[in-house]
Amino acid sequence: MSIEFVSHENFPDDQYTNELVYLLIDKKYRVAYVRKPTKQGGKFWSLPSISCTKNGEKVFFQAFMQDSTFQESDIRTFLERRSWENQVSASPEIVVSSQRYQDSEIPF
Repeated sequence: MSIEFVSHENFPDDQYTNELVYLLIDKKYRVAYVRKPTKQGGKFWSLPSISCTKNGEKVFFQAFMQDSTFQESDIRTFLERRSWENQVSASPEIVVSSQRYQDSEIPF
């Protein structure tokens, strides 16, 4: 399995999501991971989920699921190492597929 960094964004004003990272898995799948705060003040990486009301109760469904716990472990290890931070400069730009673009040059 290959894991590549695509993009990263911070959300300092959001109480439920601190960061969003897109990863390219096996050069085929762009998958979002979010970093959420815990009630005890810690943070953890998680796949985004979709909430629905079912039989009067709120239930959550993951947006993406790996077939292997080894894949999940590898992805979380990649995220915890935060190696993409060495690639991103302090200027306001977005990193897409390891290429840097100024806001006015974003190809979409």
